[in-house]
Formats: sequence, structure tokens, C-alpha cells
Amino acid sequence: MRWLIRVLACSVACVASAAQAEDSNADRLCSERPGLTTTACITAAGRLQTETGLASWTLEQGDGERTDTVLIGDTLVRYGVGGKTELRLGWSPYGFARDRDADGSVKRTSRVGDATVGVKTSVVERKGDTGLAMSMLVDAVLPIGRRPIGAGDWGVTFQLPVTYRTSDKISLQATPIVAAAVNDDGRGRHSLYGSAVEIEYSLSDAVKADLSAQVTRDDDPDPQVRGTPALGSIALSWQPSSNMQLDLGTNVGLNRAAPDVAVYAGVSHRF
Repeated sequence: MRWLIRVLACSVACVASAAQAEDSNADRLCSERPGLTTTACITAAGRLQTETGLASWTLEQGDGERTDTVLIGDTLVRYGVGGKTELRLGWSPYGFARDRDADGSVKRTSRVGDATVGVKTSVVERKGDTGLAMSMLVDAVLPIGRRPIGAGDWGVTFQLPVTYRTSDKISLQATPIVAAAVNDDGRGRHSLYGSAVEIEYSLSDAVKADLSAQVTRDDDPDPQVRGTPALGSIALSWQPSSNMQLDLGTNVGLNRAAPDVAVYAGVSHRF
């Protein structure tokens, strides 16, 4: 009789431990920062999460001209609904642009950026620590800002984030994208499509490294803007706690159609 009680007690303990581990995995911090891809995971039901770009700087050069763009406080708020869906609201509260023309003249502009609203829904849920996950994401741009920080008109973006975790250390991601992007002059829309891919490697339980690349086709009516920009990115993230992540990264243009370089830092926090 004693051995039976011991077996039952051991079984209950194992089941409770497995359930706790499963809940912990399901409640894992799910940040879309950093990198060029979008993770397939969904914010846990009833949880509110903010992802803020503390600061970013982007440099674009060509034909004797130079544009420096700085964004401060670019924030995305995500709220989980029902376990498979999240509601999203984004806003760029402040941006600064410095344009230097070929003749040496300089123009400085400070603006409020646009807002975005969106919905992200899980399509394929990963079972356990490894395997495939997929979601659908639709975002719409609300042109509340002013150019050149704001787009000047409304736009819509559709993404299909795919994440495949091969082990507890390596995760592969791809994010196909199709968009009705706002024209460079701020009036009307054009097609934009492409994809990003990423390899994420866990250096430790708290530190991760991301290597990603993105190629898109931008069919803007302006021939000086129209092209196929290609970007490469490397980033690091650190989770000092289960509900917070800090990140630092850089994007590098791989061809003339892409911005030359961008550097950014941000924080994600779950409440």
C-alpha cells in the first residue's frame, strides 16, 4: 500500500511540474523587438505589453544629399485577447529630420509621427518548446502626424509571421509582407511586398543575438524612390527579468536603394 501511495504522489508531482512548465512557456515574454522580422507569438490573454524604441537614428545619402532621421519614443502597445489574438496600437510621438542638399543648404524639421492600429491572430500554435508557429497580422496607418515624420495618408500592411524553434537555443523566423504603402509625396498608395528572414541564437537564458535580412519591392510612383531595398541587421537583447527586455541593434543597407545605416535601442515591458 505504501508503494502505491508513493507512486501516486510522485505522479501528481510530475504532472503538476509539467503543467507549471507548460504555463511558464505559454506565458513567456513575447517581444517583436529587435530585428527585421516579426515573431509569430501572441501576447498572453489579459496581459498588456509595451515595446518602445527609446531612440533610433537613420542615415540616407546619395548624389551629394544627406538625410538624418531621429525617432524618440516610438511605441507599440499590445493586449492579448482570448489566448490566440492580440489588439495593437502604435504611435511615434516625436521625430526629427535633418536634410542637407547638394548645394550645402540644410533644412531641419521636428514633427509628431503617425499612429497605427492592428490585430494579430495565431494560425498555428507551437506545442512545447520546439516546432512551428504562425500568425496573421494586419496593421493600418492613421495619418495623424505630419511629413516627413508622418506618412501623410493612410496605408495598410499584411504580414504572415512564421517562427520555427529548432531547439532551446536556435529559432528561425520569416515574415512575408504585402502592403498598400503611402506614396513618397504623401498622397495615395502603391504596392510594397517582400520578406524578411532571421536566425536567433540564445547566448544564455537572458541574452539573445539576432541576425536578419530583408528584401522588399517598393513600387512608388516616384522613380527616385522606386526600387528593391535590401537590409541586413544584427541585434542583441537582454532580459533582466521575465517581464522586461532591453535591446540594441543596427541595420545596414545592402544596396543603394536602402538607407545606409540605422542604429536603435529599445525596451519591452509586460504588465
